[in-house]
Amino acid sequence: METRSLKQTVQKLKALADPTRIRLLAMLSQRSLCVCELTFALGLAQPTVSKHMKQLEDAGFVSRERDGTWIIYSIDAQDELSKMLLEPVMESVLSDNECRTLIKKLEGIDRSCISGDGRCIKKHITPRYGREAHGA
Repeated sequence: METRSLKQTVQKLKALADPTRIRLLAMLSQRSLCVCELTFALGLAQPTVSKHMKQLEDAGFVSRERDGTWIIYSIDAQDELSKMLLEPVMESVLSDNECRTLIKKLEGIDRSCISGDGRCIKKHITPRYGREAHGA
């Protein structure tokens, strides 16, 4: 059995106690995603998403790697406690309508077509209203 401190356990529980971080994990359960894709899907500012992802990474739930200019995040439960906590949370979250809607929204999002301002170069789904629009 692993030895962990109370501080580490609390850090993990706090990371899972935020609705935005739960939404991020739900999206990452489908595939690895870059910050721009997560930002676009949630309609949040990039620094906000990056802050949440850092907390999930520090708590041992996700890992990241660089791919050119993109930082790609993946679910990566890095220890037994993370795995134990993540499994029932994800099972519950993936049955939530809001999370299923976010996951469906990912089908129309690809980092290769999102520009720096969060708009797709050719065609995108407007985050606020969820309808298609044509970009520049």
